[in-house]
Amino acid sequence: MSEPDALGDDQLLELLGRALAEDAAVPERRRAAARAALGWRSVDAELAALLHDSALEAGAAVRSSGAGAGPRTLSFEDDGTTLELEHDGAGGELLGEVVGVPGAVVRVERADAEPVAVRADASGFFRIEGVGTGPVRVVVERDGRALTTPWVTL
Repeated sequence: MSEPDALGDDQLLELLGRALAEDAAVPERRRAAARAALGWRSVDAELAALLHDSALEAGAAVRSSGAGAGPRTLSFEDDGTTLELEHDGAGGELLGEVVGVPGAVVRVERADAEPVAVRADASGFFRIEGVGTGPVRVVVERDGRALTTPWVTL
């Protein structure tokens, strides 16, 4: 290629035309992926804060994780909404309460299974059966707002 100062108008227009043709050749799925990647810039700021985890309490690491260990409790908060969870590892039952958001849809997401969604009752309580141990996250949605927990291992 020639030096930029040595290019004539016709040569510059040809280069510009090629650059525009390359832009048009980018598949729409790649454009969509690039736009979606911008959403990851603030992903940490959008996650609910962990307020309490019974597995982090003093002595929890030395207690037995067997049937006598008791349920695991977690609390999360985001934008004035609190999510309380209790998981019975042996039975796979997840009990919870969405404080301040009655009737919210609560969805449990797992990497190895389809999401399971239930609606909290008028008091904010919900129950989901068959939530085994492993990584999960919980999403609470109501009135266009969402509380999303970070991934935790139950």
